[in-house]
Amino acid sequence: MMSFSSPSLGYTGVRPELDCIVEYIPGESLEAFSGRTGIPLHQLVKLNSNESPYPPIPEVLKALSNYTNYNIYPDTNSVALRSALSSYTEIDSKFIVVGHGSSELIFLLWHIFLSAGDTIICCPPTFSFYTTSASFCNASVLEVPRTTTYELDTEGILAALRPSTKLIVLCSPNNPTGNPVHEKDVLTLLETGRIVIVDEAYVEFSDHPQGMARLVPMYQNLVVLRTFSKWAGLAGLRIGYALCPEWIAQYIRRAQNPFEVNMAGHIAAILTLKNLDYIQNNVRCIINERDRLFSLLAQQPYLIPIPSQGNFILAHLRDQTVKIEKVRATVESLGILLRYFQSPSLQNSLRVTVGLPQHTEKLAEALASIEI
Repeated sequence: MMSFSSPSLGYTGVRPELDCIVEYIPGESLEAFSGRTGIPLHQLVKLNSNESPYPPIPEVLKALSNYTNYNIYPDTNSVALRSALSSYTEIDSKFIVVGHGSSELIFLLWHIFLSAGDTIICCPPTFSFYTTSASFCNASVLEVPRTTTYELDTEGILAALRPSTKLIVLCSPNNPTGNPVHEKDVLTLLETGRIVIVDEAYVEFSDHPQGMARLVPMYQNLVVLRTFSKWAGLAGLRIGYALCPEWIAQYIRRAQNPFEVNMAGHIAAILTLKNLDYIQNNVRCIINERDRLFSLLAQQPYLIPIPSQGNFILAHLRDQTVKIEKVRATVESLGILLRYFQSPSLQNSLRVTVGLPQHTEKLAEALASIEI
């Protein structure tokens, strides 16, 4: 039996590459913010994690309250949920794998395809969890920055390919810039033969909410990721799914823990898909509020908001007249949580989740109070 010494003696038994993991730092929670600032929870406005401002639909809340068989494991094959998703996506259920949020599926896919020395291609600025997952696999990230308008540099991606490149990862609409990936670019990248992963966490808010799903049965190297966290108001239940070729679906299921999606998640997702009119009305409200939020951000002389097809808006500081620290201190003093960034390209930027009209108004008042 192996004995483990204390870290102070220089040995922990931990894989050495884990010391190099690029940690993913999520948006601050309400509880942590309240503890740090002393502002009561009920006074806070959370606009930092791209959650829906709307709760789950009433049918979901009622069903979760009435269900009594939580002592029984859920169907590990998720037959009912995959059937409902098949109707929603118009894709055969054999191409669908359900996961504990799309982040779990990212983590599994990276582990399925990546070994030490392998590389993936990402296009920053984008979702930093792609890099975190790669570093956990002791793989490297080849960054191909987006253009000045945040479009993909497809030629740059093709030029960056190496024999070690296993995955090309795209986010559409991209987090945090909000712009979608063009289908022609995806088709070009599929021709490389690499696995192309399109993360569509925000696709329901876009001009083309059907996304790239229809392409999945046509290509053996395309994976589309989706989630119920954003559009469906189920972030706290952690439900996501992958649309992918059967051969990849088999590997994902083999790598998953059994019963990965809990019973509450199954119930909530199925009922949400049965009540699309209700939830899609919420989506339309968010899109309308996004337009209003953009206008209000643009009215601030020190901000440059970027048009978005997600449920969030990225805004840059126009110059050094107003510091990001001043903006943060002002909005936080009023209990408003926004998303800030550590990467050099975004250190003078902020991202605002689209909330309810009263959230927009409170934020607008806070931003207007900042003296230039």
